Amino acid sequence: MAYIIENAHVLKNGEIKDLCLLVENNRILSATAAPAMYKHIRMDADSFIMTPTHVLADFHLPFHLSFAEKKAYYLDKFIAKGCTTILTAVHFQREKEMEHKFKKIRSELTDCPVDYCIGARIPAHKLTPGLIRKCKKEKVPVLFLEVEDAEELVKIPWGWIREAMFPYNSPLVPVFKNPADTKPERIWREIMKRHSIPSLERQMEEHVPLGRGVLEKVGIIPKKSYLHQGSEVSYNFYLKDRESKPMAETELYLKHDTHLAVTVHNGIVIRAGKHVSYRPGAGEYVEIRMPSFYATPS
Repeated sequence: MAYIIENAHVLKNGEIKDLCLLVENNRILSATAAPAMYKHIRMDADSFIMTPTHVLADFHLPFHLSFAEKKAYYLDKFIAKGCTTILTAVHFQREKEMEHKFKKIRSELTDCPVDYCIGARIPAHKLTPGLIRKCKKEKVPVLFLEVEDAEELVKIPWGWIREAMFPYNSPLVPVFKNPADTKPERIWREIMKRHSIPSLERQMEEHVPLGRGVLEKVGIIPKKSYLHQGSEVSYNFYLKDRESKPMAETELYLKHDTHLAVTVHNGIVIRAGKHVSYRPGAGEYVEIRMPSFYATPS
């Protein structure tokens, strides 16, 4: 059934855009500033600020816990906060472990209530052109490198790494094991710039909404967390108040306890007021065909 979300105050890049969304079969058919002239059922969203659902990173998912404990974890860490997609990673030491590790985590995520995207995480000194080619073949959208010190970064054959990355170009993300030592971060930035390697300058923070630039580099946008023509119907409604003003999505995310009123995941309402639904197995694997390919219009 088609319907219209009118007077939608969509938060995008810290700015509110007033849009009218035409929805059918759990897809947004159009998102325009002009009021839709169709004779469909209308939902007035004037009382809310609308955002895409959030994407959070979590590298320590509770696979070993009981059903009740996992349910509490997913509800508290993700669903109650308006997150419907998780970015996680497989940890391994050797290339030959990779296939088994990915099969294992995919099996462990079959009861996940939210969508999930899976990267790989290895010690930086284990990075080789062969591993990059393996990740490229398996469509691993992001590679996290655990960095102990600056010296191991200098020893990596970056020219060969850059050549092996093309054309899939999964971004490299640092995980600095000694945050007090700032030298590895400085050397990382210099090397990434010198060799024009798709990467993030800083390590990724867990349980904080990933920004648009990060989501574009990994390739999660436009598949997830982006309200546009052709996208799935996944969004949050936050209550407006006198203090409501243009802000970053992260700021609004921090108000989830008092302001998050509705969360819709792929057309299904999973939060309405204080009532939150838990649907084990409702999450889907997010396959990234090409990271760093899509740049959203401002």
